[in-house]
Amino acid sequence: MTSAHTTGHPPGTGAGGGAREFEGSVALVTGASRGIGAATARLLAARGARVAVNYHKGADRAQDVVDEIRRDGGEAVAVQADVTDARQVEDMLAATAGELGPVDVLVLNAAGLAAHEARIAPATELTWEDLEHVVNRQLKALFLTARAVLPGMTERGAGSIVAVGAALARRPAPRFLPLAVAKAGVEAAVRTLALEVGPLGVRVNAVEPGLILTELAAHIPEQQRRAAAERAAVRRNGTPQDVAELIAFAASPRASYLTGSCLLADGGTALA
Repeated sequence: MTSAHTTGHPPGTGAGGGAREFEGSVALVTGASRGIGAATARLLAARGARVAVNYHKGADRAQDVVDEIRRDGGEAVAVQADVTDARQVEDMLAATAGELGPVDVLVLNAAGLAAHEARIAPATELTWEDLEHVVNRQLKALFLTARAVLPGMTERGAGSIVAVGAALARRPAPRFLPLAVAKAGVEAAVRTLALEVGPLGVRVNAVEPGLILTELAAHIPEQQRRAAAERAAVRRNGTPQDVAELIAFAASPRASYLTGSCLLADGGTALA
């Protein structure tokens, strides 16, 4: 049997795959101070985008991402906002436009809440408030930011939005009811928006990761991570770079006929 790997990614997933396909574009990545968001911001910058690195509280981490992009010859700024607050979202877009220009690519990575705020427990032990909090914050983060960006995109007749969902939307797991419901809402929102704004030149897609080795997954015991790797058809866990590559593809001109799609990034785990 092929051995399971819990770190690293396969050859050929570096920044060179898409050359400079985002040259001249402005990308806004929410929740980009670490993990999937940071990997996506770095990749889009490597492929030519001017990148706004959004953060809520991790100012130092966000600046580290910006500094790394600049050291590599890219252009980036850090923009602070709680993306569940409409006024802060508007201020974030104004700051991005002032520094870089209007947003051409929006990556909705921020979930609107910290990992510890999503209670993981059997449904019978949850309160309505447990469910409402997660769903409300997740969908607010998506809706408020997309609503603020879309008028400019539709006026220009071009734009791409990629939301980061989760494999839980299709393959639910016990004890994860609030997150599963929230991520199913992301799917529904993406498909509805795609229908509405497709005729106006804007594409909307989602990428739905399975278990990804981010800092947020650090609390998962090594034994469970290895078991998850063995369940995956590719026999390894996913990395932020894996997901960033798929986000970049969905946002890119190469995917010009792709909209309303929810791309599953789980290494084939759902096939088992």
